[in-house]
Amino acid sequence: MARRTKKTQKRITSGGSYNPGTDIVLSAPQLFYFDIDRYISSVIAASSIDFSRRSQLYDMYESAFLDLHLGGVMAKRLRGVTRLSIEFQRNGVPDEELNRQLASPWMKSLRKDIIMAEFWGYSLFQFYRDEEGLLRYDLIPRKHYNPISRKLLRRQYDNDGVDIDAYDNMLFVGEERSLGVLAELMPAILYKRNNIGDWAKFCEIFGIPIRKYTYNAGDEKTRDRLLRDAYEQGVGAVYITPEESSLEIVEAGNKAGSSQLYKDFTDYWDRAISIRVLGNTLTTDASATGTQALGTIHKEVEEELNEDDCATILDVLNYHLKPILEALGFHVSDGDFVYAVKEKHDPLQRAELYLKAKQLGLPLDDDEMYETMNIKKPDNYEEQRAQLAEQRAALSERFDDNQEDKDEEERKEKRKLKARLSRFFGLALGDTAEGSDF
Repeated sequence: MARRTKKTQKRITSGGSYNPGTDIVLSAPQLFYFDIDRYISSVIAASSIDFSRRSQLYDMYESAFLDLHLGGVMAKRLRGVTRLSIEFQRNGVPDEELNRQLASPWMKSLRKDIIMAEFWGYSLFQFYRDEEGLLRYDLIPRKHYNPISRKLLRRQYDNDGVDIDAYDNMLFVGEERSLGVLAELMPAILYKRNNIGDWAKFCEIFGIPIRKYTYNAGDEKTRDRLLRDAYEQGVGAVYITPEESSLEIVEAGNKAGSSQLYKDFTDYWDRAISIRVLGNTLTTDASATGTQALGTIHKEVEEELNEDDCATILDVLNYHLKPILEALGFHVSDGDFVYAVKEKHDPLQRAELYLKAKQLGLPLDDDEMYETMNIKKPDNYEEQRAQLAEQRAALSERFDDNQEDKDEEERKEKRKLKARLSRFFGLALGDTAEGSDF
């Protein structure tokens, strides 16, 4: 897990072979021509108890990120932790000075590198203040550190090096003997890469029409002309035979089915990579059998994974980075790093809740409604509110007048009916029973 050391004020330097005096001499990674046999030998070398060598395995890891699908799902995983802002607070009050530094691009890179420790096995950081006094960090090249012996290696194939405790403000994140999630993903990358190569060869052989030329066996000039014409017409299979001979081309019985086999094999490994990195497939791939409910479940699984990553980052910052920041002159012992998260709402759902609350006559906060539904509050809000109040008052007064007119009409109708009944029954107008409507 995370570990820190503090001994000197020396910074680790790195460069190429023509930069003498650097602590690390960098070498270009080998990115191509890997297979399962080399993968197995690399894992065995990296897993050695006493003489662990990870350089070739880490070259394979670098090569793995050339895969478009792996690169895409990794970017999606990392966006889940970088889209939220981190700030430092004391008793709930943000520290504006330190938060200005935390808003710098290096903080986003730091969070990515912390999560990448799970995939590489570890990450090693050195923190420092630059010439302007701003906080910065360096990610130590992973091929140049042996986490088991805790030695900094000048060249990637060295067996011994400088004890990492000789350097100041170092932060180790990960496990000493872990080879990371990429060790699990490499077989999928290699199998898929080889399959796509075979698929490309299949398309090249059977996807381009074959041209056939015939000539008289004794006419060498015609033969030479056909060879020249075939060469000038570009790529593609060409057969040039004498008229007296025959050529039979046996093609695959089911080209579409054979091509589908390559596609299914590639899709299988892509789905496996998505499940290992994101915990699901439906947030990256469109499935003919996927439903909205199933997609929602997969999205929830991905969000749980992002929440776990965010919690891991806060653990590193609060429990392991704070002492390093104190040593660099930042007063952070009495506060905590937190995510500056605003509660997330669906504007349409919240609008429906506001409408129902209004219909029930519940009092509401207008400012909260504007903010939640992402609607700009008008500059003349109070003026418009007063106009609406006048309109409601006028409408209410008009309704009351109409109601009085309606009541008067009803009284007139009752008096007319009363007079007709009096004439019909021969009763005096004042002889109706007490309390009668007539």
